[in-house]
Amino acid sequence: MSNRGEQKLLKQSTVLMFAVAIAGIVTGFISGSQSIMFDGFFSLIATFIKVLMLITATLIAKESNQRFQFGFWHLEPMVLLIEGSFLFLIAIYAFLNGVFGIINGGRDIELGLVIVYAAVFTVIEFAYYFWVRRKNRKLKSTLIQFDNISWLVDAMLSVGLLISFVIALVLKQQGHVQWAAYVDPAILILLALSMLPPAFKILKPALRDVLGIAPDKLDDKVREVLEELSARHGFEGYKTYVQKHGRARFIEIHIVLPAGYPLTSVKTLDAIREELSSMLGAPDSARWLTISFTGDRKWIS
Repeated sequence: MSNRGEQKLLKQSTVLMFAVAIAGIVTGFISGSQSIMFDGFFSLIATFIKVLMLITATLIAKESNQRFQFGFWHLEPMVLLIEGSFLFLIAIYAFLNGVFGIINGGRDIELGLVIVYAAVFTVIEFAYYFWVRRKNRKLKSTLIQFDNISWLVDAMLSVGLLISFVIALVLKQQGHVQWAAYVDPAILILLALSMLPPAFKILKPALRDVLGIAPDKLDDKVREVLEELSARHGFEGYKTYVQKHGRARFIEIHIVLPAGYPLTSVKTLDAIREELSSMLGAPDSARWLTISFTGDRKWIS
């Protein structure tokens, strides 16, 4: 994965999202639409999150130092956790705001302006989302993948706004002005509910990484490889530990050799290491693999 390409996309995404945020806040203020205003503030929060992601991507590209000897991989799930938490909190706020808006009799807004806004940004945001997704097929960046969720959410918000405001316009033209006033707070509630699944999609893996929960797939793969190698080389036992921080995978393996194991030189152990490494997949800069050998089980407990 090219970290330079990742940083370039994140910078571009940050600038564009900030422009979307300003446009949403200004349009919402002029039209009196709280749902448009909410869309703008969502984009503004997304911009700050993107700045954090950009800083994280820059740090990950740096080599480890004396203070951070395992690098800066741990920052990635922390940033994603912040993003997911913000999405969740803003969704709850929008839901409550929409409910109180309906209780208070709805809101009268300038429909012509907000329809134009929603139509324009629906096209822009969907186009950018699919373009970034295509670019990330080559980059394979977790940060870009989750960052792009904010564009999909924003595009979905714009679609919802467009459909709802068109419905409100039709209601006004048909003489149902009192019902048209409830469209804006009703949209706010629906938008809030639609944001919850993306928020949980980000929160779940990020929370697992931050809490240090072993990734099941990686754990199963390592154990499967060790079982096969044990049968082939006659190991007396083994102990494995796996951990994941963002895209970084930490794998620690301790192998117990039986007494009298035919060990002619260190090259014999290195050959086993090489075999084990290749069975786990192609090595990359995000994989930390430690393999040790012992003849005493106490060193693996």
